[in-house]
Amino acid sequence: MSPKYLASCIGLILATGGLTGCGGGGSDTSSTGPTTTIGTITGFGSIYVNGVKFETDSASYEVDDEAGYDDSYLSVGMKVRVEGTVNADGLTGTATSVYYDDDVEGPIDGPVITDADGNKTFTIFGLPILADASSTVFDDGASFESLTAGQVLEISGFFDGTQIVATRIEKQSDTDDYYELKGTVVTYTGTEVTLTLQNGAMAGPFDISTTAIMEIPSDPTGLFVELYLDDSTGSMLVTKIEQDDEDLLYDSDNEVSIEGVVSDAVSGGLMINGIKFTTNDSTVYSPSSLEGTLAAGMELEVEGYMQDGVLIAREVESEDGDIEMTARVISVNAIDTKNGSVTLDMGIGQILVVYTNNSTQFEDDSSLDINNDDSFNLDELSIGTDYVKTEVYISDTNQLTATSIKRMEGTQDTRLEGPVDNIDLNNSITVLNITYNTVGSTRYEINDVTTDSASFYGTVQTGDVVEIKDVQPDGTAEELDLED
Repeated sequence: MSPKYLASCIGLILATGGLTGCGGGGSDTSSTGPTTTIGTITGFGSIYVNGVKFETDSASYEVDDEAGYDDSYLSVGMKVRVEGTVNADGLTGTATSVYYDDDVEGPIDGPVITDADGNKTFTIFGLPILADASSTVFDDGASFESLTAGQVLEISGFFDGTQIVATRIEKQSDTDDYYELKGTVVTYTGTEVTLTLQNGAMAGPFDISTTAIMEIPSDPTGLFVELYLDDSTGSMLVTKIEQDDEDLLYDSDNEVSIEGVVSDAVSGGLMINGIKFTTNDSTVYSPSSLEGTLAAGMELEVEGYMQDGVLIAREVESEDGDIEMTARVISVNAIDTKNGSVTLDMGIGQILVVYTNNSTQFEDDSSLDINNDDSFNLDELSIGTDYVKTEVYISDTNQLTATSIKRMEGTQDTRLEGPVDNIDLNNSITVLNITYNTVGSTRYEINDVTTDSASFYGTVQTGDVVEIKDVQPDGTAEELDLED
C-alpha cells in the first residue's frame, strides 16, 4: 500500500470522522475439509497460523526432520506447514500434523548491509537474507542491531524471488560448527556435491564424508535436497543428504492457505513464497483495491488449491502493515486471548486504538514473558506501565488492525510513523489525526540526514511518510524524520 494511497485514506478519515473504506481486512473464507496452511506462527495457546487458532492436542510433529515433538519446540516467527481442518468460523481449527524446518543454518559470510528502507541484508553460503527490524523475530541472543559477520544463525522465512525474507532469526553458539543448506543438486560425483541455491548462486563443491547418511537416489542431479555440514575440523564435510521439498506443497493439496512475499516468476506471472499463483474471475480480493494491482514486494495471504504446480487463488488478502507506532498501553479490551483492542497514549490526551486478531503476530520482548514462549496474550498487558511496538494497516472494517504487536522492555519513547495528513508550516505536523507541535529544539532529518526546520518544511508534503519521536509524551516532537 503506497503512502499516497494511505494519505487518501487519512483524508477520508478526516472527512467522515472515522476510518472508512480503506486498507486490508479480515477473511470470511472457511473450510470444513482437509486444509494445508503454510505461514508463520504468530502466537500460542495451541498455535496461531494465518489467522487460525489450531488446536494441537492430537497433532503429530516433525521438527528439523525429526518426529516426537510438541508446541514447546516451536516459537513465534517460525514458518510451518499445518495439516488439519478449519472450522466454519474460519478462525479456529484442529491440526493433525505440524512440520517445521529452518531454511538455512550457518555463519554470515561477510558484511551486513543496511539498505535504503532501513532493513539489513547479508548472505549465508551465498544465499541473501533480509532482516526487518519491525517484523523479523530475533531469539537466543540474536538482535537486529548486533547482526555481524561470522555469527552462526538459524533462519526461517519466505523466499521472495531473490532472497529469504526472514521471519525468525535465532543465534547459535559461537562454537557451533554444524550447518544446514538447501538447494538443487547441479553436480554429484559420490564424493562431492554442488548445489544451485534458490537465488541461483552456486554453493560448493562440498566433500562428502565416507560415513555420510545418504537419503537420496544414486543420481540426485536436479533434485532439491538438504545438506548437513560439519566444519568442526576446519574442512567442510557433508554428513547427510536428504531429499527435501522446496515449497512444502503438493498437487493433492485442495485447500491451501499460504502467506508470504510476492515476487515475479521467471516464466512470467507472480509467485508467493516461491510458489507460482494465478487469479481468475472468481477470485475475491481483500481489500477490493488489490484487484488488478498485485505486484512484487507485496505481503499477501493467498487461499486456493494446487493444480499442476500452480496455486489457483480463491481469495487474496493483504498482509501489509504500513503504519508503525510505539506507545504506552492505557487500556485493553480483550474479547479472548488474541482478539480485542489496545488503546495507546500518543500524548496530551491523544490516543490511537489498535485492533488485534488471530492473524496478529504477538511477540514478547520483555522480561515479563511468563510462559517463556516469546509471546503474550492481551490479558497479560499491564495498564499504564507496559509499552508496545505495533505495525498496523487500515482495515475494511475501518480500524487500525495490527499485523504485529510486541511488548517492549521498560519505558520507551513514543513514536509514530505514517503518512502525513496535515501540515501547519513551521508549527506542527499531523499523522493519523494525531498532531505534534514543533519547537526550536526539534531535530529534523530527511532520509536520515540531519537538516533544519526550513528545509524540512520546504520538502515535506501531504502523503509523505514521517517518523515522529515524542519522548514525554507531551505533544511536542523531539525529532522528525522524513523518508522522502
